[in-house]
Amino acid sequence: MIRLSILFFLLLPCCYLQAQSKHLNGQWKGVITQNEGGYRTKYSFEMYLQEKDGKIYGRSYVYVDKIFAEMELQGAWLDKTQILFKEIKITRCKRDANMDWCIKSGQLKLVSEGKKWRLEGPWQGSSSFGACIPGKILLTKVKPRV
Repeated sequence: MIRLSILFFLLLPCCYLQAQSKHLNGQWKGVITQNEGGYRTKYSFEMYLQEKDGKIYGRSYVYVDKIFAEMELQGAWLDKTQILFKEIKITRCKRDANMDWCIKSGQLKLVSEGKKWRLEGPWQGSSSFGACIPGKILLTKVKPRV
């Protein structure tokens, strides 16, 4: 009986993270903000996330008016409710003259509100011009089409 109890408590974190992965995987849509002094204070932002073998992979999209960037990203679970992510490279983009897209990293918290899920947290980054003015990411999970 003691061995069974020990096995249960050893497997519990693994099962919990798998359950969290179920909520993390998929499309997330919302906004990314940039503190005062950036190109804009608010952009549309999306993330497509997939967890595999304990690592998070995906891509992000940031867009405003007629400019956009698509970026490849990687991440990992920090704990049971938070992920760390880092954009690796820009895969496609359109930008105005004299601007560059920020390659971002951040820590996002997975929050449940009933049946709805949110990802939110701070980001920071850099571009060819140097450090970017940081901000926040606020995303809601998009229900898959059936």
